[in-house]
Amino acid sequence: MITDDKQTNEHLRSYINYYTGLKNPRYAVLVKGEWGVGKTHLIKNILKDDQKFYVSLFGLTTIQEVHSAVFVKMYPNRSRLKKILNWFGSSSMKANDVTLALGPLVGNIANALIKEKVDNSKTIVFDDLERCSINLEDLFGAINKYVEHHGCKVIVIAHDDKLNDELTDKKEKIFGQVIKVTPDIEGAFNQFISKSKAPIAFEAIKDIIYKSFLASECKSLRILDYMINDCARLLSCIPDKLYNNKRLLSEIFVLFTALNINYRLGKLKAKEIESRNSVLYYVK
Repeated sequence: MITDDKQTNEHLRSYINYYTGLKNPRYAVLVKGEWGVGKTHLIKNILKDDQKFYVSLFGLTTIQEVHSAVFVKMYPNRSRLKKILNWFGSSSMKANDVTLALGPLVGNIANALIKEKVDNSKTIVFDDLERCSINLEDLFGAINKYVEHHGCKVIVIAHDDKLNDELTDKKEKIFGQVIKVTPDIEGAFNQFISKSKAPIAFEAIKDIIYKSFLASECKSLRILDYMINDCARLLSCIPDKLYNNKRLLSEIFVLFTALNINYRLGKLKAKEIESRNSVLYYVK
């Protein structure tokens, strides 16, 4: 989704490489940033698939579901899972008896296995911390168990401002390092323009759109991507003869980008936009 902004977030790349090289750090790392700044993309870019167990917490409702999700990522191969169950000593239990979805797992033996059989050879990456409905104190306790009890390296991706201030002390005991992601707006903007449906036509309004986005102080690269796609669609509706009227283009896209961004940020409702149909705009 975004460019490989090595310079902008070199501090993140450098620390993650250092952290994952530690044998048993005994603390987790919190990667925070506003919604849509590219936190997940960066971590997935820094840590390849063979270096991490990626687990999204989105939609999870219980700690057991968290343990289940981690277990499935660590042991995705059903034949390997059967060997582990046999190792655990349950001759009556088959791999098919284990639910591999993110729901409750049947049986006390399976529950114990999932909690205690942990592969710490790779870094666990928990994403969408603020988007699960589990009590944060309980969730931090589960994360801490992977760190303290199992010797795992754990990275948590979250919109930190959404976390409960009352859990600050608990959070500081688990996370030995907190790193903020800075969006590479210029790099992402150029990439989004180049992959748009009208990269050449954008030359006439490129600076207008970029300056309008900066003026909005929006940090979401996801919204930037959406906005550019919307601008490309609007461009296709403008007659060629109007391209020479720079002032008109400027007025149109300054207004359009402002409405677009504020609507996507939830600061502007659809009815408020519709009410502008009765407003007449005149440009000399």
